[in-house]
Amino acid sequence: MSLAPLRILGLDPGLRKTGWGMIRVEGNRLSHLGHGVIAPDEKAPFSERLLALFDGISAVVADWTPDE
Repeated sequence: MSLAPLRILGLDPGLRKTGWGMIRVEGNRLSHLGHGVIAPDEKAPFSERLLALFDGISAVVADWTPDE
């Protein structure tokens, strides 16, 4: 019995920069699908940086549709 492939989003959280990576898991095989960095303006107020991180992560989720 074979399981359906999964897309897994990994995050390296930070308030200045947040890294992300997307992999595909199929059985015991891992494949790199994409990666990037969300980098809000470091001079922006804290609340604006949090909003930029939220918007950036939301865009990654919308674009890549991870399962996990």
